[in-house]
Amino acid sequence: MRARLIFVATLLLAPLLSPGAEKLTPLGANDFAPLDTSVPDSAPAATPAPIVPATAPTPADTTSAPPDSTVTYSTPPSTDTTPSNWKTSYELDAEADYVGGVSTSFGRGINGNVSEQSTSTRLLVEPQYNDGPIYRFGLGFQRYNFGLSRSAPLPNILQSENLVIGMDFNILTSWLIRIDADPGLYGDARANGFRDFNVPFELGGSYIASETVQWILGLSIDANRQLPVIPAIGVHWSLSDNWVVDAVLPTPRIEYDYSKALTLYLGGDFDDGTYRVDQGVGTALGRSKLSDAVVEYDEIHVGAGFSWQPSKAVTLELEGGYLPYREFDFHRANDHFSNNDVAPYGRMSFNAQF
Repeated sequence: MRARLIFVATLLLAPLLSPGAEKLTPLGANDFAPLDTSVPDSAPAATPAPIVPATAPTPADTTSAPPDSTVTYSTPPSTDTTPSNWKTSYELDAEADYVGGVSTSFGRGINGNVSEQSTSTRLLVEPQYNDGPIYRFGLGFQRYNFGLSRSAPLPNILQSENLVIGMDFNILTSWLIRIDADPGLYGDARANGFRDFNVPFELGGSYIASETVQWILGLSIDANRQLPVIPAIGVHWSLSDNWVVDAVLPTPRIEYDYSKALTLYLGGDFDDGTYRVDQGVGTALGRSKLSDAVVEYDEIHVGAGFSWQPSKAVTLELEGGYLPYREFDFHRANDHFSNNDVAPYGRMSFNAQF
């Protein structure tokens, strides 16, 4: 049986803070100064003035107090000190890749070169009311452009345009949860209409075990995938002030913090997605069963790079390495194509949070 590598994209979670509301200390007997009720021989008798705690606000109207009162309490301030406002943050991701040509098997003893250029962007708006859940709304776009030989029964483009709908919230004090749905069109940039529609779904959980260890659990659901439900587990472990093991899909890494602004890393990247191709794919080459079929595209990158953070809001990354695995899997048509050798790749990425 042919072994396949399928990995799931599990997003790190943005921590949610749940500070308790500020409490007011009740007034006690020690908060009041002793009252001197002695009357000098040469002075007429007078009603003692009311005494108010030194930390209390200006006394309220005391005209209704009994004439013989010796102590008057001020009106306590409101105990509702929780602010009532919305906070909104924004996040922008952009990435560009190039993969060199590599020999690929198309079955029936046919081989040909496949090269790749890909781009992706994602813009998120993340509102939060007080200290409640962080909601996530946005737009996503990804496009693969393939350089193909004439013998390739493949589309030149795989593309997705989707919405992002999700939220981050915490459970108890140690669990952080993220839910994301990406409804959109996943096809080959041709007008297949509603048949391209799909809703990949991701659920992730992060358990904060200690100040240095954080466990990540993930679940990916895609009805068009050969395995519709895929679980995953990872760990984020700070070994020291400079070394971090970030074994979390889809980008597991070993990181070294060279300085506050510069991080060096060695790691991998696992891409997986499903797309519906056009009715004309494969028909000219006698592969009519690929027409209007769903293809699952998987690839693995292994390389090294650096991450530069010129400010707290902006991160730039540059990396390079090899692509040892790529597969176009038409699993419903019982056909698949994979590379025969490794290919070099280069990548640039940009992230801004504000």
